[in-house]
Parts: sequence; structure tokens; C-alpha cells
Amino acid sequence: MLLLIVTLDDQGHDRPFSCKVPQLEAAFEVLSAIAAAGDVVVSVDLLDNGQHIPLPAEAFDGEPIRPHIEKLEEDWKALLNKPVSSHAIHQQILTNFSWRLRETYQTRISWLEQAIAQTESRIQRMPRTAHWDSCYVRLEMQLTLYRCQLEQAQAGLHNFCQRWSSYIVYS
Repeated sequence: MLLLIVTLDDQGHDRPFSCKVPQLEAAFEVLSAIAAAGDVVVSVDLLDNGQHIPLPAEAFDGEPIRPHIEKLEEDWKALLNKPVSSHAIHQQILTNFSWRLRETYQTRISWLEQAIAQTESRIQRMPRTAHWDSCYVRLEMQLTLYRCQLEQAQAGLHNFCQRWSSYIVYS
């Protein structure tokens, strides 16, 4: 990691410089030490694996950052070490699945509504030719199929929503 820093010294001069740091915490320590020495950190940029990451210069006021990072790390470890009940895991899996299923129903319904509208439009625009009867019958059959599938999808969504809402009430 490369740390690009611009500071303002006590005489008011800009002092741009850079240094290599092994990890982000070390960069924070360097910046805190610079601020503690009396310079004002004006801008900070971190270059890491080709990525440019601007850091908030105002966050470095000379106070040590390591204790705050360690406290945050302890808090995260405490949270992550709490056992998660299998019920909560199953509940989350079921919730995710239910949202995907609902989206699938809604997508299917939308697609069928568009297909019905397009087929109806096609029937209306179809020229009366020698093959009109066979084309008309074929399109009417397709339209009937789409309408049947639409009714099934709407009923499926309705049933799913009712079952899901009753499940939520009882869980």
C-alpha cells in the first residue's frame, strides 16, 4: 500500500509526501502521528492493488486510532461469536426463498400480460388473406393458453401470499 499525504506545517507550507505501509491500521497510525506532531493533514490518498482510495483527512486529529479499532474489533467478534439459532437461519432462508418466488410469480404474470396484449394486437392487425382462418385459429389457441397460464399464475401468487402472511403471523 502506498500512502499519499499532503500536510500543512506550522509555517503554512504544503508538504506533499508518500510512504509505503503494510496495512491500513499502520496508515492510520502514521497519519495520527503526523497530526500529533503539529502538522495539519490536508489530504490523504491510499493506493492499494491499483485502487485509489481517498481517506477523510479531518479524521486524523492526533489521537491514537488503534484503541478505537481494537474496540470495534472486539465488538464485532462478540457479535459474530453469538450463537445463531437454527430457527433464525431457517427463517432467513425461507424469507429469501419467498421473495424470489414472489418475484418469479410477478415476472411471469407481467410477461403473460404482455404476451396476451401482443397476441390480441396481432389478431386485430392480421390481414384477411387465404390463410387467415388457420392463422386466426392458431393465435386464438395461443391466446387461450396465455390466459389460462395467467389465471394459474395469479391464483398461485394469491395463494402464496395468503399462506405466507399466515405463516408470518404464526411464526
